[in-house]
Amino acid sequence: MCGILGAIPAVQTETFLRALATIAHRGPDGQGVWHDEARIMLGHRRLSILDISHAAAQPMHRHGRYHIVFNGEIYNFLEIRRELEKTGERFESESDTEVLLAAYARWGKDCLVRLNGMWAIAIWDSQEHHLFLARDRMGEKPLFYVNNGRQFIFASEQKALLPFMREVRAATHFQALCADPYAYEGTEESLFEGISRFPAAHYGWHKNGKLRLQRYWAPLESDQHVPASYNEQVEALRELLLDSCRLRLRADVPVATGLSGGVDSSAVAASIAEVGRQRGVERLHADWQNAFVASFPGTVMDEAASSRRIARHLGIRLREIPVVPDGAAEDLEKITYLFEEVHEVNPLPHFHLYREMRNQGFLVSLDGHGGDELFCGYESSVLHALPSTLFAPKDTRMVLDIYKAVHPQNAQFRGMSPLRIGAYLAKSEIRARLRGWSGDIGMRYAKAQCDSLNRHLLGLSFETVLPTLLRNYDHYSMMNGVEIRIPLLDHRIVDFAFALNWKSKLSKGYTKSILRDAVAQWLPEGIVTNRTKIGFAPPIIDWMRGPLRAYLMDEIVSVGFKQSELIDSTRLGNTIRELIYGNGVMTLYNAERVWKDFAIYLWEKTFLRKQPWKGVDVSATM
Repeated sequence: MCGILGAIPAVQTETFLRALATIAHRGPDGQGVWHDEARIMLGHRRLSILDISHAAAQPMHRHGRYHIVFNGEIYNFLEIRRELEKTGERFESESDTEVLLAAYARWGKDCLVRLNGMWAIAIWDSQEHHLFLARDRMGEKPLFYVNNGRQFIFASEQKALLPFMREVRAATHFQALCADPYAYEGTEESLFEGISRFPAAHYGWHKNGKLRLQRYWAPLESDQHVPASYNEQVEALRELLLDSCRLRLRADVPVATGLSGGVDSSAVAASIAEVGRQRGVERLHADWQNAFVASFPGTVMDEAASSRRIARHLGIRLREIPVVPDGAAEDLEKITYLFEEVHEVNPLPHFHLYREMRNQGFLVSLDGHGGDELFCGYESSVLHALPSTLFAPKDTRMVLDIYKAVHPQNAQFRGMSPLRIGAYLAKSEIRARLRGWSGDIGMRYAKAQCDSLNRHLLGLSFETVLPTLLRNYDHYSMMNGVEIRIPLLDHRIVDFAFALNWKSKLSKGYTKSILRDAVAQWLPEGIVTNRTKIGFAPPIIDWMRGPLRAYLMDEIVSVGFKQSELIDSTRLGNTIRELIYGNGVMTLYNAERVWKDFAIYLWEKTFLRKQPWKGVDVSATM
């Protein structure tokens, strides 16, 4: 887990080092720079997780021909190493990076389908004089690039590209991108004019000034076996989750997990405990069973009580991190620079959680993201199963009952005749099928294989919500030099999830029914049957009216705020005053939208006015 940077052709060393220093937080344990004469320059910031010795330093070289910088982890590197050793390959380190480079030297681009992990890879072939780039299947690790005809620059974060740009500007359609904070992460778009996002599940070749991209994976392309009976499906998912955690527990540093008390994080924590009990992990660090929870004492957003109950049941050491936004101005503007993006959720609690992990010596966290998107955990997603129940009234009633259990006051279908429900379903199915034709060939094929619910979940998983969450958590953790691993996003589980019928995800009156049943035997009673979904977000209304009030009021009367070109400062200023001092009811959703607009101003202030990357102290990073 690290930060990478590269430039074709090679650039001035001082500029390159300044750019590399902007991502020092991703790799606080060291840095390396290498160039192939004037053809290319490669840079790396290291976070030491597997083989913390100098033997695993990057850029790494093999056979005098292949040169790699790599961000991520290859969890099945031990199995691949043993396979390569049978062919005569020898290794000088205990790292996954050396195994990855040897795999590429042996199999070329075809090595990607053998990998279980997360990655942004750059390999320079000094014989062919071309660059190979690749990003993991789900897009867990970021990769950006600038290709302006004169130079090709790539990096783990956008801020590392800015020192090479003549002018830093917001994208011409910045407002359209920000209108929906989940709309652009699954695309090649970025908020900066001239910066592109390397797409997930793709590899590319850069040669003679051109980058050619190719998709190497899409869900449902493999021959994923799904048992016919529900009980067998539950057992199969349980075994996949255990094996995913077994691989992701491999580390030479202490390991923790984020435990919010919800189904997904509880499933991961329980699986970790079970894997550890079975003692089946190679390269398991002695300090491997720890949990952290961010708490908001005295607010409705606090889930610490559930986390305590689960931790006691599993025998996990739980560390509670109370989050109070002290020093808001300094933290918020620092985080805006580190985060790079605009999102509607205030990032302070996430930043504090992973900072405390790092402070206490935990560099790896196995977290429970992905369950809602793969297995249908969002209440609003439930209704997308309706088109599949067109001629099955009992199934229609089951879906509506699940929806109503979470939304008992919603009268959408109350008193509606079967004929009118049928008309609604028919329109919904037509819209779902039309959406199914969006995306590239791989995603169109996947959507064509799915029922209506799974088509919707594919969109959440690969185009909107999940890509955004993965981006956010990569930033939250890497701001503090912590690596997140996500067991539910093992590609085998992803394929399995989308090969399931919708009924395996919605049954027995619950969303995510198969995931709940897969881990129920390991968790205390009531955890997997809990329908309440809070989400990991701060009590933003309380914060804006309390500890953030003075900071907000100072900002909205500042000259910079009034001269903002990306927001309507008059309207936003009035809305913030109304939120802070008004007597009206402000919903959490509306408050988050207000915060997102204010975050746009902070982004503009940081990147279009201050431009802090110009003042980076290069000497402090060498």
